[in-house]
Amino acid sequence: MADIRFATPDDTTRLMAFMHRHWRADHILSRNEALFRYDFQDGDRLNLAIATKGDEIVGLFGFMKYNSLDLPDLAGSLWKVREDIGEPMLGLRLRRFVIANVPHRYFAAPGAGLQTRAIYRLIDMEWIAMEQYFIVNPDVTRRTLARVGNAETTHPTMQDHADIEFIEVCDAHELTGFPFASHQQIGPYKDWDYVSRRFFEHPINDYRVFHVAQGGEPVNIVVCREAVHDGASALRVVDFYGDEQHMPAIAAALSDVMRNDGHEYVDFVCSGFTGQVMADAGWHRLDFDHDDVIIPNYFEPFVQSNVRVYGVADRNADIKPRLCRADGDQDRPNFDRPDAMQPSFTQRRVAQS
Repeated sequence: MADIRFATPDDTTRLMAFMHRHWRADHILSRNEALFRYDFQDGDRLNLAIATKGDEIVGLFGFMKYNSLDLPDLAGSLWKVREDIGEPMLGLRLRRFVIANVPHRYFAAPGAGLQTRAIYRLIDMEWIAMEQYFIVNPDVTRRTLARVGNAETTHPTMQDHADIEFIEVCDAHELTGFPFASHQQIGPYKDWDYVSRRFFEHPINDYRVFHVAQGGEPVNIVVCREAVHDGASALRVVDFYGDEQHMPAIAAALSDVMRNDGHEYVDFVCSGFTGQVMADAGWHRLDFDHDDVIIPNYFEPFVQSNVRVYGVADRNADIKPRLCRADGDQDRPNFDRPDAMQPSFTQRRVAQS
């Protein structure tokens, strides 16, 4: 039977090699050590449980912390076990090891594969089919990314929201006045430390962070990322903080950004938002049962198809689950920026031999 323990930074090279050989060859986390350490290093250990037989790694389960509290909310990340070692329950053992040994309040994350649905049902977790909302840019007549068919292209405006300020910020310290703690009934609960590290210190992705205020008081934070393919772009909302009541003003402001910057559309993959509130704000809900409208989900590489994202969450009557695209590892890049490039595992192995 395999032994299970938490990984340390000394395991990094072997873990990257394991992912290259047994998960996905030359995946970015098996070739870019800076991103690997950004995702998983937590002081003198890695946020990874690993299974070993002798000196050989045979499985792993990664996790991420949403806040810096003593009982943080957690997300799952990498989860891979070798299928040739004859331990069909090893993956579940790895997850249970993390749950038992990492004190936490709540576990929730998007990105669950349909093949894991039975496992999450077995452990009585809530299975969530996330929605994808979008607003189409009426100024774009030739579309490269989306296929909008007869989708409405009306444009919500800010004219009815004179008391709302929507301001882009470039420094996390501009958000220190936001009342993160007043939203702990929403899970996962994220604090300023998380926002600062996740969106202002990412080694590859560039995020646009908007601060929303009403009457001078901070009420929302909206995080976006621009996705580009073949000279065209989309604006993607990847995280959202605060009450949804200001969504009409937020949707109007995002629509203005979309039109000013020439994006084909703005979209928002999420769960936990009220459908009527989203509709009244001007968002359109993507219908995954039909393909007359296509709002792509994958950009690295680009795939022009609708892809639904699924998530999981603990069942907790005191916590309202709200998942956004950037929760867990769902907004991880697949491509390196030129200044972040490192040799692939194959190239490093040849260079070291």
